[in-house]
Amino acid sequence: MNFVELAVPFFILAMGLELAWGYWKKRQTYRLNDAIASLMMGTLSQLMGVLRLSFAAVVFAQAVQMVGVVPWTPDHWWHWLAAFVAYDFCYYWKHRFGHEWRIMWASHSAHHQSEEYNLSTALRQTSTDYIGFVFYLPMYLVGTPVYVMISVGTLNLVYQFWVHTQHVKRLGILDYILVTPSNHRVHHAKNPAYIDKNYGGFFIVWDRLFGTFCDEREEEKPVYGITHGLRSWNPIWANASVWWQTLVLAIKAPRWRDKVRIWFKGPGWFPQGLRADTHDPVGWAEQYDPVAPTSSKAYVFVQYWTLTAAGLALTGAYQQMPTEQVWGLFALLALSMYVIGVWLENRPLRFMIDGLRGVVLLSTSLWMPLLTGEAHTLQGAWVEIMQALGLVNLLAVMGLYLLQRGSARTAAV
Repeated sequence: MNFVELAVPFFILAMGLELAWGYWKKRQTYRLNDAIASLMMGTLSQLMGVLRLSFAAVVFAQAVQMVGVVPWTPDHWWHWLAAFVAYDFCYYWKHRFGHEWRIMWASHSAHHQSEEYNLSTALRQTSTDYIGFVFYLPMYLVGTPVYVMISVGTLNLVYQFWVHTQHVKRLGILDYILVTPSNHRVHHAKNPAYIDKNYGGFFIVWDRLFGTFCDEREEEKPVYGITHGLRSWNPIWANASVWWQTLVLAIKAPRWRDKVRIWFKGPGWFPQGLRADTHDPVGWAEQYDPVAPTSSKAYVFVQYWTLTAAGLALTGAYQQMPTEQVWGLFALLALSMYVIGVWLENRPLRFMIDGLRGVVLLSTSLWMPLLTGEAHTLQGAWVEIMQALGLVNLLAVMGLYLLQRGSARTAAV
């Protein structure tokens, strides 16, 4: 059973309650730009199939079958409990190497880029995790069935959602045994004393056993994010930035051994002669928060939920569509998320870029069939929906242009 799919409505409800609680307590932990960026990362990761547990499970199941491993049957409750504990143990090491090897940090860093800490941060997931599932190979080699792996893995992931909050303080003895909000706040902090600590997913005892535990201290408030800030709301760049930076370092490294080592060293290691400041050059604790007009924020809010609905529709219908068209629609959604980032960053070219997106949407029936070389291959409903969205998009962009240019002229008088 995939518990993540069942939990999505509860994730949305919990974020709404946390938002309301923050307003009531006058201690808001949400910023629209940061939260939308995190949610876009989550949507993009789902579209990319980043939660690859099901795929990995099938691949591993076939592999172990080839070497003669016979899956066991979970007849008793303690079979499930043992599998859950074993999964969490494997997760600890996967997560730890996700911070200690650049080739894995390049993927995992996306989850840590948010400079706020709230439930939306939990949904900020990477789209480039192609390595991590190998850490679960031992479980398959001892015959853990596919459906057990999917069940305990998604249950572990669902548990991790609620610990991404600042509104729950210490929880007494639970802080010594489980991953709690206090323990996980330390993990997301970029304070030097907190970096690379508290890797556990469900149990914090692994960190206590292997020397990676750090307690949250009253005198040192966590500062969230990565030491070298992303400074962008672009979800494509958020996924690619560390990969690109590491590739550049590998190319520039003077020694061949360093060109390889850079991928398996920690993010703070640099080849000889290429050392760099790993802290944010514009201020270690300064948040990236470009000012955008209220009209842009309202437009972005509506756009995000429209894209989310389109993404859900695509994931439900892709099996009945040609692969080329699925990728075409995915590219449109990725482009739209990039455009949302442009609006949040208040870039001067936002009107032109979004206008071009509207033209692309309007011309769907012309260019989409070219992907397969066949006529009328895109379902009629999709054509009509995207053309309608394109028309609404162009009208909205023109309206925003007139509104914001008018406001700018008024302010200049």
